[in-house]
Amino acid sequence: MIRISGVLTIVAAAAILTGCGGGGGGGGSTFHPTPGPPPAPEASREFRAIAGVSMGAYGAMNLGTKHADLFSTVAALGGPVDMRQLLHDSISDNLEVKPQTTIPRHIGDDFTYDHMAPYPGRDVRLTMFQDLSIAFGNPFLHHPDPNRQYLASDSEPAQIGQDDQFGAFAAPADPRGFMDGGDANHDGLRQTGEQPKIFTDVGLLAVGSLPMIVSGAAPVSIGGRMIADLDGDGVFDVGEGLVLNPSEPFTDGDDNGIFEPALGETYEDVGLDGVAGSGDFGEGNGTFDYDPDREHWLAEDPYTRLAGRSADEIATQRVYMDVGTEDEFGFARHYDNLVALLRDKGLAVDEMEGFPANCADLTEPNAQFELVRYMAGHIGVKAVDPDDLLHGDICGEDTVWQRVISMIAFLNQSFPDGFFGPGGDFTPGINIDFDHLDVDLPNLNVRGEVIQRSIPSPALAVDGGAVPKRDVLVYRPPAFHRTGKTFPLVYFLGGYGQEPSDFRRVSLLLDALILTGQLQNMAFAFVPGAGGRQGSFYVNHVIPDSQVPDLTPVTSGRYEDSLIDDIMPVVELDILKGRVRQQ
Repeated sequence: MIRISGVLTIVAAAAILTGCGGGGGGGGSTFHPTPGPPPAPEASREFRAIAGVSMGAYGAMNLGTKHADLFSTVAALGGPVDMRQLLHDSISDNLEVKPQTTIPRHIGDDFTYDHMAPYPGRDVRLTMFQDLSIAFGNPFLHHPDPNRQYLASDSEPAQIGQDDQFGAFAAPADPRGFMDGGDANHDGLRQTGEQPKIFTDVGLLAVGSLPMIVSGAAPVSIGGRMIADLDGDGVFDVGEGLVLNPSEPFTDGDDNGIFEPALGETYEDVGLDGVAGSGDFGEGNGTFDYDPDREHWLAEDPYTRLAGRSADEIATQRVYMDVGTEDEFGFARHYDNLVALLRDKGLAVDEMEGFPANCADLTEPNAQFELVRYMAGHIGVKAVDPDDLLHGDICGEDTVWQRVISMIAFLNQSFPDGFFGPGGDFTPGINIDFDHLDVDLPNLNVRGEVIQRSIPSPALAVDGGAVPKRDVLVYRPPAFHRTGKTFPLVYFLGGYGQEPSDFRRVSLLLDALILTGQLQNMAFAFVPGAGGRQGSFYVNHVIPDSQVPDLTPVTSGRYEDSLIDDIMPVVELDILKGRVRQQ
């Protein structure tokens, strides 16, 4: 292969595209349909991967490690992978209320509820917290009534009106709480000219608490919350506090939000509200208590799951990870924690700075566990991300595409003895200009095929009602119609607010890499992440949709079951005609 001025030329059939199927190289089994039921999904484990970005990275790591019998390889691009850390940071960087006039803007600065990070903007963070609560339950406010688990106004602290930080307080009159958001410039702040437009729902305001937080302020009521601009710069700096009861009070010596009696930490047996005599959850029971919903978070936590496994069990999978060093959600800490966990178990993790792969030189990473750190922020929230995914240069310097290419290189090495080239009677001689894939990739019948399908999902139906449909986008590689081979399959889970169709242009990249002989033929299935307000987090939800005001459509919330039980069989047996490679 010769590359000149951004063009990779296929120059020799014998060198690149010869082999089984006439014009293909490498292995891969030939598909032979057999009568009777299809093989068990586990039969294709070695050649099935799950990957994702942002929220989808969490979904991939969570589902991939939970269903290790189905997936041999996991790729997590920059999402939360340590729910303990996410719980800790939710308070320290998102829900804490305190007076400060210095506006934090950079990673490592002291963010608060009133001074949130610029990315992805205040409105998105507020909606994310609602979706996290729908998916996993609210770990900061105990809800004793299982039929009223969503609204903060139905929580036990709202009914008792006692808190160790704010003393006696009143809850907002509106059951949906106060209003916030209206962050028109997506900077994470609330300017005096911005009007709130989002009901907070899951955050409990301690009405009347502002004087306890800051004295001498001149507050105004906006959206039902008293907030103040302390230095007159047009930015609201502080407001009435939020009640947070994640656990009984304890001496958190290392400030990690985890009660560790082995380290000498002690607790007060006064219940979650920290007030003796209120009779709330956990008071006087002789044991330390977290909010019960914390268990739901940890049950779906990749870090906690891997911490409970042996090195041999973990080593049955390959894991690729990446994260931005300037990730605005603090997810770099998640990957630091996960890498430390793997190494503590004696597993080697290859760490790299920046992306080694590119379209004309796909690398061959051999590490079983790999983490790539890149110098940029978070990517994977559709509402505020640049349009690089939809319109950027696939083989250029756009970070999102460099991440995809590097991930594909790792996946390519995960599936042994792949089938290379389009197969059939293909005649070589195509010039592929990696600088203009959208225009110059030859429009011949050697391309792969992209299929969009709406798949019925009975798992999401409510009480025998109408069966919702879920849109998927499936890429069948060039050799799918030109050979009788079977192929590896990668499920890709999108980020918060993203849709499968957003990833359609990945097919151009896959075509180019396959036609130049760098990448084996493999199928990709881009699956939906919609659910709740804007994102399902790919789990079976704790809070029923029926309890969430103004939520449409109303489903069962069983999004993990929808993917595993409804979507995967249709993708593999119908769209891919059963031609997923087996070990």
